[in-house]
Amino acid sequence: MKTKSENIFEQFLATNDLPFEKIEEEENIRTPDYRVTIGSADIIFEIKELEKDENFEVIKDPAYPHIKSSSRTLGDHVRRRIESARKQVQFGANRGIPSVLLIYNGIDPVLQDFGTEPQDFIAAMYGAYTVLVDSKTKAMSDLFHGKDRMLQENKNSSFSAIGHLADRSEKTTVALYENVFAKVKIRYDELPACFEVRRIEVSIDALIIP
Repeated sequence: MKTKSENIFEQFLATNDLPFEKIEEEENIRTPDYRVTIGSADIIFEIKELEKDENFEVIKDPAYPHIKSSSRTLGDHVRRRIESARKQVQFGANRGIPSVLLIYNGIDPVLQDFGTEPQDFIAAMYGAYTVLVDSKTKAMSDLFHGKDRMLQENKNSSFSAIGHLADRSEKTTVALYENVFAKVKIRYDELPACFEVRRIEVSIDALIIP
């Protein structure tokens, strides 16, 4: 049985005339989901879904059931999917094929933003935006990427990109966030317009406050 996200992704590929094949499972090997031909090259895609979260749309006062609140740690949903997809993504990267993790948000079926907003991807991949403040002078540094980053030169370089698969308002979209540390790069100039590409300038140095 295919998952909802697999069906959505296959429809996206078919709509945009992108040839693909489902990768057969191998014994004792965690294989990814799809091999897609784009331009002159193939790209491997592994798809993960976000499922129920007890912190989404919580009713805190039974007297007001229409008032709901949600809470999360920025980037945590994406971090957990990066961790769980590592082996599948290595399958393609070890063969010299660009490999992408796509995340589909089943927690928030309408907006598909809870845990998968752009800042969640950036915080999970490169660390939350951080500012240093001098306790005496109150001078502030420029923004830089701080702790809890999952992607580094020597960590998770098998991921060519992390992406958000969404189907809002009867329109399917795929947004790809580049891994600047990827050992196998995607040829972004060959990607069709159906892929939204977000290339990120990364600064991870703790900046000195003047």
